Amino acid sequence: MRTASIEIGGKAHLLCFSARVVRAVTERYGGVEHIDTALSADDPLKALDEAVWLLATMMDGGARYAKINGLETEPPLTADELLDVMDLNDFGQLRTKITETVVSGRETHVEADPGKNAETTPAAP
Repeated sequence: MRTASIEIGGKAHLLCFSARVVRAVTERYGGVEHIDTALSADDPLKALDEAVWLLATMMDGGARYAKINGLETEPPLTADELLDVMDLNDFGQLRTKITETVVSGRETHVEADPGKNAETTPAAP
């Protein structure tokens, strides 16, 4: 799982680029390969709106991931809440954190429970 964190208002929020986030991005942009285009819109307010939406979506994914894995994180902020606590000067940090999470998040693996499929998977010779 690709994760990163972002500090907003002195509180750390986990970001996650999960399958749920990939699905939302694909529905909104037509595929993950179009994220950069959305964040590079000619209209800076449109680009900011897209960055805020994506950040809120990844923050929600991070909260879900944290809950499932027993991790601590602050509750996710909605896009509306993010718009109330950020301004255009924060756009560079948003893009950096989004890219960090999507491309090189701190974790990029799936942990499998080896006992889960032990009855149906033959042991290796």
